[in-house]
Amino acid sequence: MEFIKKIPAIRWENGKYEHVEEETVEDENIYFYIDFLQPRKFSTYPADLDDFAVGYCLGDGLIKSVDEIVSIEIDDKKVIIKTVNMHTPEIDLESDDLVQEKEGGAKHACACRLLEYQGVMSDSAGGWRSELKTVEPVESDLVVNATEIIENMKRLTAKAEIWQETGSVHVAQLVYGDQFITREDVSRHVAVDKVIGAAAKAGFDLSQCYVCYSGRMPADMLIKVVRVGIPILVSNAAPAGSGYDIAEKGNITMVGFVRGDRFNLYTATERINLDK
Repeated sequence: MEFIKKIPAIRWENGKYEHVEEETVEDENIYFYIDFLQPRKFSTYPADLDDFAVGYCLGDGLIKSVDEIVSIEIDDKKVIIKTVNMHTPEIDLESDDLVQEKEGGAKHACACRLLEYQGVMSDSAGGWRSELKTVEPVESDLVVNATEIIENMKRLTAKAEIWQETGSVHVAQLVYGDQFITREDVSRHVAVDKVIGAAAKAGFDLSQCYVCYSGRMPADMLIKVVRVGIPILVSNAAPAGSGYDIAEKGNITMVGFVRGDRFNLYTATERINLDK
């Protein structure tokens, strides 16, 4: 399997130990060069980088649709992304009323508001709490049976080939009717970006999709989902308080602690049919 390495270890069990070789993933620092913005560094499992690029730009509000990407060039550890929006760095002039001319003639507010393209900043950009009021509720008539949630989380585990081999990655799965996209990465955020990007490239209606993944559900993950319009987020782990606030405000159905034949349903509960 690509990007897998063997490392020595000592395995201890019940007072006995042995020298073994374990498999882990070759994670790399990858740099995104998006239009004229400053480079962004990610620690990632370096596969499906084109999906990651699309999903990241959508989830961070840099584009509204995959059609706004002009080109993606992957050069070793560099991913060069050009969009029709010609994003440029904003200058911190510490004044909300100052504007800066952007290439192409568009104007935007300054003062460190770098990722405000759709009005909500992620935790990684800072300040999500101050932007909570700008979250727009997701509209979707998608309804999913409770038993389907259980079965698709089991399917997620079964399809997590790298995780089964190494235990070193997170896994995400996007469900669209009877179609599935699965991606893995050392970062849960990147794994979700990858399935969002792959789904957007495939032309899926994201308002009729949902995501299952491994890992907690904090604000920055929920903001990503709100931005792209996915109505349901499912995890085997816990929600954070910040994630709950965004899910409630954004009308996202948040399902956590999916383990065995049980789960907890937190918000927008009407999208899960608990009787089936």
